[in-house]
Amino acid sequence: MRRERASRLAAGLSVSGLLAGTFLLPPRRPLPFDLCLLHRLTGMPCLTCGLTRAVCLLARGEWRASLSMHPAGGLAFVALTVACVWLLAEAAAGRDLGAGLRTRLLTLALGAGGALSVVTWGARLAGILPVV
Repeated sequence: MRRERASRLAAGLSVSGLLAGTFLLPPRRPLPFDLCLLHRLTGMPCLTCGLTRAVCLLARGEWRASLSMHPAGGLAFVALTVACVWLLAEAAAGRDLGAGLRTRLLTLALGAGGALSVVTWGARLAGILPVV
């Protein structure tokens, strides 16, 4: 029981750190280098190009800029926030708080984010949306 509580607390603090980073990192260039191997090798955007910037912009209240970077940015920001609160609440309670619901919400968020990423990627490759 104690190990599970410590594990949930560590996970919650890790997600808290990620969430804090969205507020602290410079939104237009949050990472000092390009992590995307596809983009570095081909110059083409990947499915998630712009997602980190979109989340950082949303954390600063720049809704339109975030949406133009990647439409799944808002979903990722909400998912990080919910995960942070959920994990820390589980750590405080010392027990699982609805594993079935958590799994369904995670599946829904990943599915929706994946679908938005595929549609955005296709639109960028087709020239409908600008490459960011």
